[in-house]
Amino acid sequence: MSEVESNLPKGIYEDIDFAVLVQIAGRMIAQHVEAIGKEAALSAGHLSVLGMIHRKPGLVQSVYGAILAINDATLGRYVDKLEDQGLVLRERCDDDRRTVRLTLTDAGLGFIIDVRTRLAEIRSEVTGGLGPSDISVLQENLVAFLTAHGPDLQET
Repeated sequence: MSEVESNLPKGIYEDIDFAVLVQIAGRMIAQHVEAIGKEAALSAGHLSVLGMIHRKPGLVQSVYGAILAINDATLGRYVDKLEDQGLVLRERCDDDRRTVRLTLTDAGLGFIIDVRTRLAEIRSEVTGGLGPSDISVLQENLVAFLTAHGPDLQET
């Protein structure tokens, strides 16, 4: 913990709005992810895209953007870089050549597995000392929140 973090007043987060708390928590977690991606010159956003393609391979590119709440232009730049690094493959659909599906290359699969291993190694730092049951409840609540407020995905 840095000196600045240890000097924060007790209870500083207690009266902050939920949306702001989620943003702060996201930025704190992103710092850990950014550190892992830095060696390959990839941001947390790039790693999020890779991770989602790993979990849900072969979806239309725009669907990944909707799931991750990334606009089309930013997603396009992320995918361009991932493709240039040989981690992602874009495949045009036969029935609609404008539609692109994304999959991981073998190198991309190896890379994201390494990233996930490294994240598991620093999990206690990322989760801020929360116990497994607290993390489980938080994850369930975030899934419920994102399901209620996320995109209505018809295209897969």
